Amino acid sequence: MGAIGKTAAGIARQRADWSDLRLFYAVAETGSFSEAAAALGLTQPTVSSRIRDLEARLAVRLFNRAGQKLSLTEAGESIRDHVLTMERSAAQVERLVLDRDKRSEGRVVIAAPDGLATYLLMPAVAKFFREAPEIALAFDCGLWTDTEVGGHVDIALQFDEVNNNDVISTPLGYYHYCLYSSKSYLDTYGSPSSLAAVADLRLLHHVAHTRQPENWSLKTAAFHGLANVGLATNSSSALIEAVRAGAGVASLPSVVSTFAPELVMLDLPPMARLELRMCVHRDVINAARIQRVITWLTEVFDARTKPWFRAEFVHPSLFAALQQPRPIPVADETAEETSHRTAAE
Repeated sequence: MGAIGKTAAGIARQRADWSDLRLFYAVAETGSFSEAAAALGLTQPTVSSRIRDLEARLAVRLFNRAGQKLSLTEAGESIRDHVLTMERSAAQVERLVLDRDKRSEGRVVIAAPDGLATYLLMPAVAKFFREAPEIALAFDCGLWTDTEVGGHVDIALQFDEVNNNDVISTPLGYYHYCLYSSKSYLDTYGSPSSLAAVADLRLLHHVAHTRQPENWSLKTAAFHGLANVGLATNSSSALIEAVRAGAGVASLPSVVSTFAPELVMLDLPPMARLELRMCVHRDVINAARIQRVITWLTEVFDARTKPWFRAEFVHPSLFAALQQPRPIPVADETAEETSHRTAAE
């Protein structure tokens, strides 16, 4: 028995790692540690060390070493044939996945805050299904909005920063937070003309408004310290319905005026501007079904036709005017065209 066989005799055999088997295959194909290392982007000592570890785990010598030349042992030849079969199977799996990703059908899981999903995405779902009936959607509306892409989530819409190099994060639009209340509440308690006056009213508070603190004004922070918080929740839809019912005053994004026009925006400056981002893992972003959903979400938050999502604050009183599509300019007629038109008339 060779030295490695004797050394490994007292060691329980362990299952070989697939990455080490692929490394073994690269060495077997090139016949050189250094060439395999160059092909794999590793160092020669790393490749040599991992091959020795693999031989120890398998309790068998895989290569005959004669100076810089390597040749497969009988056991190595046998293992190479099996690894080649595994490599071909892995390539087939990759082709199957690639073919699936080229097809648009499938299921896409979207993580989004509950208010955003309820009031902005659900009204747009019917149109999406008419245009892409082969795609199924699933929505994870965790109330704390901290679900990250990866795992079961394909796309996340969030206000939090992303610190993952494997996640591609792109801005979708902006939420401009302003103070809102119901007409009935203001008729009863009066319409405040300053933050100090608002502090005397009942504040309805979303606990996640501490996100992106640099985007909330210093006056806002001081206001929250003085305000009479009568209700706190982690649900945007619950907060909006409480305001609708006349329970108090709350900071809500200006987009609320598009689906709850009965609410009254107080005549006070915006409290904050938060950036909404779309986050997708690099592993799935090129899949056809993911790209189709990305296109849909981009349309839902298109600031060109929906001015409430623009970076600059647009007052709700201007929404209707700015939402109208711009007329296509007509080129000036030439003298000859005018002459022909006049003759025809």
